[in-house]
Amino acid sequence: MKMDTATQIAEAFYNARKRGSFLAEFPGPLPSDLTKAYAIQDCEIALSEQVPSGWKVASIHPELQASLGAHRLSGPVTRLIDRTDSAEEVFEVSVIAGGFAAVEAEFAFRLGRDIPAGACAEDLNAAVSAMHVAVEIAGSPLASLNDLGPVAVVSDHGNNAGLIVGPEVMNWRERPVEKLTTQVEIDGEAVGEGSAARLQDGPFGALTWLADHLAQRGHSLKSGMWISTGATTGVHRISPHQRAVVRFPKIAELKFNVIG
Repeated sequence: MKMDTATQIAEAFYNARKRGSFLAEFPGPLPSDLTKAYAIQDCEIALSEQVPSGWKVASIHPELQASLGAHRLSGPVTRLIDRTDSAEEVFEVSVIAGGFAAVEAEFAFRLGRDIPAGACAEDLNAAVSAMHVAVEIAGSPLASLNDLGPVAVVSDHGNNAGLIVGPEVMNWRERPVEKLTTQVEIDGEAVGEGSAARLQDGPFGALTWLADHLAQRGHSLKSGMWISTGATTGVHRISPHQRAVVRFPKIAELKFNVIG
């Protein structure tokens, strides 16, 4: 894909996000592979002129992994909602009416030091200052983004519209991943239940993959960044005027109203 085409697609997504307006269709030719999709993503990051607050990681459906040559994908986190000290309060989360929006129960790492390219497992472990419960607000101006598949998702911020960070998970290194359980409820109805065991090689496996992936793209993991490690119960669509509750049993729950 020519760079000018990548820039045009990135500009369409960026401008729609900035205006809070939806797109009726993918704004250009769909990239043929992940390399071209990440070129669009990098253009959109450059347009924002912001250093990401962190990065999200998501799994690629097993049936698509061989053809795409990857089992995970990533995107920048540019909107951070801090609920570390006020998890019990009901708050509001805005999404783009007419676009794509979803809730994902996750666990997020906070980095306490920079991670150099080629870091070993020991370096990565030392860089993590804390694990917190988190909710990714997946979102895009394009309602069909997820349906178009990973190359479309990668093109627009990895389908990320924000990260809600809740309280810290104490002693997370000693907890089996299957004990890090999660539940999602929308408008009083249970829509998902799972645990960090759903993630391939657990949350730390997501960080290991991301560090190598970003180094290949020329990005750096910096102290203070948040790393959202992947959906533990699935991707649950939401719309304005709905209410979501994401529970992390024995840790915290995050309750919010969705507005458009």
